[in-house]
Parts: sequence; structure tokens; C-alpha cells
Amino acid sequence: MIAEAAKKLPFQVFPFKPKTTSKIPGGAIIVLQEWWGVNDQIKIHAQRLADSTGALTVVPDLYKGQIGLTAEEASHLMNSLDWRAAVGELTELTQQLYEAKYRNVGSIGFCMGGGLSLALASRMAEKPRPLKAAVTCYGTPPADLFDVRDITRQTAVQGHFGGKDTMAGFSDPAAADALEFNLKENALKAAEIFRYPDQGHAFLNDTDWSIQKRKELGFVNKDADPKSAELKIRDLAWSRISTFFINNLGGDTRVD
Repeated sequence: MIAEAAKKLPFQVFPFKPKTTSKIPGGAIIVLQEWWGVNDQIKIHAQRLADSTGALTVVPDLYKGQIGLTAEEASHLMNSLDWRAAVGELTELTQQLYEAKYRNVGSIGFCMGGGLSLALASRMAEKPRPLKAAVTCYGTPPADLFDVRDITRQTAVQGHFGGKDTMAGFSDPAAADALEFNLKENALKAAEIFRYPDQGHAFLNDTDWSIQKRKELGFVNKDADPKSAELKIRDLAWSRISTFFINNLGGDTRVD
């Protein structure tokens, strides 16, 4: 059903079905890209989340086929993205998921995608069927375009931020604190922000290419081995994310 619906959208949508017996009946999660675009890392995240929750996960290609291979290219692509238009397109995707009989829809994003996840939640608050859950991993939306205080109380929100993240105003500790304050000021039904004191930006990225980029950008020490050193932290964060979606989209915790 989603394949047919996606034909009406201005971007390709990559679906990932769970390879486990764990199921969330009628559950779907929109997985939103980092500034790099829809690369192998975001697809790995989407499959992992599908397997751990049993929900269908879908990755919309907001760059419409383009991928940044260097920080300069990624920055250009992100700065060229019209956030209002992108969130409008994501709203259409969400509504099509509902129309395709996915009763419980959530979103998660990483870096730029984290901000988009919260922006989508705020936009969907205007609709009859808002998102059930929204997760941001080290990203917040531009406050002049989207106010997280608009997120409806029907949407549970979770955030994950590194204590050594230096992306000022976007995902650094001050940005995480501001997000938490604004969410709790709105008295959402569930709003939890997790902080990982020793982690930098993009700490969930663990492919060889992603780790190389993290080192190039100074997010992790060049002599470090984050794939093994950060394994427990990544597992903790993913456990929290999976449980959050299972609790808010409905389902069980069996993972085979």
C-alpha cells in the first residue's frame, strides 16, 4: 500500500520491513536522514529499528537522489533544503501512511533529521490525526519556523543528545536543555530527554564511513575506536528508542 501511495510524493520512499517476529500492528515509523542524505548509515538505522520494534520503517529521500560525500557538499544540500516545503511533504507522507491503514505513525530523525522529526510533530498537531511519537537524535528545528511547544499532548517525544556535542544552538547541551524546557512547559503526555555526557555529535553512527566523517569533523578523537568503545552507549540509546516506540505505537518486546 505504501508503495502505491509513495508514487504521489515528490521523493522516493525506501521501506524496511521487520525481519523478526516482533510486531506492532498498524505501526509505521518515518526515519529522517542526516545532512548527508539517504546513505547506507540511515538505511541501517531504519532496518535496525524495524527489527527491534516490528514496525514498518520508511525513509523518505528529501534530497531527491542527491547525497553529500563531503561536509561541504552536505552543508550545501542542507542549506538548500526548504524546511517548510520538506515538512509539508512529510505531512503528506504521514497522512498517506494513515490512509494506508497504518493506525499508529511515529517519526525519528538524526542530526538534521532530528530537527525535522520535531518539526513534523509540530505540523501534524494541526491535523486530526497527529503523530503518536517523535524522536530526535541530536537535532532541533529552527525556532523561527517551528515551535516545539505546538506539539500536541497526543504525541510522546523523546530526545538523545551528547554532552560533548559542540553544534551550538542545534544539538549542544544548551540546545538540549532549551528543548526539554519548552516540551515540559507544554506538559506533553511524555517528554524525555536523555543525555550522554561523554558523547559528541552523531554518536549513533557506526559504519566505517560514518566514523571516518565523525573524526574528520572533530566529533570524536582521531585515535579513538568508537565502534567498540561506544557500543554499550549505542545499545543503551537504541534500547530506549525501541521501547519508546513499542510503548507508544503498541506492540510487544519480543526480538528474535
